Amino acid sequence: MRAAAKTAAVTVSEGEKVMSGKTSCPMTTRRRCEARRHPPAAANHARRSVVAAAALLFGLAFQSFDLSAELLFRSAEQHDGRQQWSALRKYANPADTAYPRAGADGAQVASEEVQVFLRGDITQKDVYSAKVMESLIKKGRQKIAGNLVSLAGNGGDVDAAMEVGRLLRKLRVSTLVARDDQCLSSCVFVFMGGDQRTVEGRVGIHRPYFSSARKVVNRRQFYRQLQKRLQQYIEELDFPPSFYEALMAVPSESISIVSAADLKRFYLNGMSPSAEEEADAAAARELGISVLDYLRQKAHAQTCAGGTCDAEVQKSAWSGASAAVPGRPQVYESVSTAAVGGAHKQHVESEDPGPILGATGTR
Repeated sequence: MRAAAKTAAVTVSEGEKVMSGKTSCPMTTRRRCEARRHPPAAANHARRSVVAAAALLFGLAFQSFDLSAELLFRSAEQHDGRQQWSALRKYANPADTAYPRAGADGAQVASEEVQVFLRGDITQKDVYSAKVMESLIKKGRQKIAGNLVSLAGNGGDVDAAMEVGRLLRKLRVSTLVARDDQCLSSCVFVFMGGDQRTVEGRVGIHRPYFSSARKVVNRRQFYRQLQKRLQQYIEELDFPPSFYEALMAVPSESISIVSAADLKRFYLNGMSPSAEEEADAAAARELGISVLDYLRQKAHAQTCAGGTCDAEVQKSAWSGASAAVPGRPQVYESVSTAAVGGAHKQHVESEDPGPILGATGTR
């Protein structure tokens, strides 16, 4: 999980922008100009500190260009009268998102149902791809099958991940970590954007870090700002403060795979309380009953699902409660890692830092 900082114009104490290159000094202003070219030692020290800080910011912003992140989709197409899924396409490729386009049978396709997958380490390129997806959905060009986005990745840019997560929450889609997939580090922040979340694979967390080792006097301040952004994101998306505490307790060099119990405790598997309240009310309206009656049916359905009531009661309970809850994710075939290129790595960084120990001490 890497943290990237936004860059800004850098100024010194006199309000002068730090610039590179040579400066010519007209004779009429030689003394003033020479003073700027050869400032006192104290001013030189201050300027070097500011330039070092700027270099760190640029390094953090641009260090992840070598990562391969993909926001992918495939569409439902008709082949010989049967519906099949197309080959994977990229939201970042304008040719793949041009509508209308020719379908498999040669007919012009103005809109289509798609499955969406996010694979690889998160970069700012994924923010662009997510905005393309949002635009296509709002224009009616695409509809996400099952309202579900499948995720698998090992980390990446923290701020980019939070931006994509906010966009997913805005679209009110559900998120899934499919069986045999893993969502680690910054990938978790994207996953949190789902209005409803399902974990069949593995979710791993640790505290974020800046990948640049450059010495900067205010590095601690940068990190505290990152912490505030994380806390704000977790609160904004209605996750408990205990999740932030658990995340920060895991050293950056480790990955803690979240247990099934903690997935529920942190609302990573299921819905946040405010979202579940809204879904319960919508289901009660659809059934024409009170929220209290719906909650009773829902509780009974969960009891039956545990195997403590007969089949007829179970069938009745589920048909009256769970089936009516809107937005339940539909499980569909996952895209294998091989299909999108490259095998999963067990570490988060693009450069190989050596084996990372899990929180349990296993490799």
